[in-house]
Amino acid sequence: MHCITSTEFLMNQLNNKNIRKWLRLLHRDLGYFFAGITLVYAISGIILNHKENRKDPAFKTIQVQQQFDKMLTVSNFEAKFADAFNNYTLTKLIPADQHYQLFIKGGLGDYNLETGQISFEIYQKKPLVFFMNKLHYNQKKYWTAVADIFAGALIFFVLSGLLMVRGKNSLIQRGKWYVIAGFILLLVYIWI
Repeated sequence: MHCITSTEFLMNQLNNKNIRKWLRLLHRDLGYFFAGITLVYAISGIILNHKENRKDPAFKTIQVQQQFDKMLTVSNFEAKFADAFNNYTLTKLIPADQHYQLFIKGGLGDYNLETGQISFEIYQKKPLVFFMNKLHYNQKKYWTAVADIFAGALIFFVLSGLLMVRGKNSLIQRGKWYVIAGFILLLVYIWI
């Protein structure tokens, strides 16, 4: 009498047409349902992979430089700033040795008393990128449950994708070599 092994049992179950049919249906429909979330994670992942100089890609930096008169008093500087930059609000000014440290709504800057040079940076939010990055970093309220469900769906996509194909392109035929190559790639990056 032949005793069936667990591998043979699993393979027999996977050869069952109904199981493969349900795997395909769920794989397809969950793929449609999670298409938007997948795009958010993919696009924000690409954006985060290509940060320049560790700057947050959810913000653009506007750099402003202008020449003011030298040695302006605090009150004269504040008046001159308000006239020259009506788009920006000076929220705080801290006098230091030969400069004023500037706190501007949305940015920071400096005024050099000796040269009269004013320079500051304003950081403006890129709304769509900011929103996608907040989701990617799990910084949105109540997003953890959605992210966990999505992670579970990704696990299902991998497993169902591996198991629903039969024949020469199945996991146990041609597919195993691709899976092995993918794991080798991961190991190479772990060891580098």
